[in-house]
Amino acid sequence: MSKVLPIVKGEPRSRPRVALLSNPKSQSSLAQLPKIRAFCADHPDVFHYEVEDAAQVGEAMKSIARVRPCVLAINGCDGTVHAARAELGNSHFPAGLPSLVVLASGKLESLQQLVEQARSGALQP
Repeated sequence: MSKVLPIVKGEPRSRPRVALLSNPKSQSSLAQLPKIRAFCADHPDVFHYEVEDAAQVGEAMKSIARVRPCVLAINGCDGTVHAARAELGNSHFPAGLPSLVVLASGKLESLQQLVEQARSGALQP
């Protein structure tokens, strides 16, 4: 996991949040992962959580739900995507589900576009 943002109950949503769930073992995103990690470290409105196995996605979704993202981006293989979609129905998001986007081949450009859209208000949960 890259970072954890503290959430205060009743905290106003002062900026849009993008949650990124990555599987570093995914062959399709492996080459881009160092750039994605650096991008996330430089952008506090991106919450990045890494799992190495689809079995870890449930715990990841609990943490992701606490930051109340407007969009959940998935950077991983089919197993990670399917596990995340299944977890979306497990009431981890009582305030409402975020929009779901799968990053094609873990492309950094796709993540950059999501962050810009979230900042502009174009993405809503």
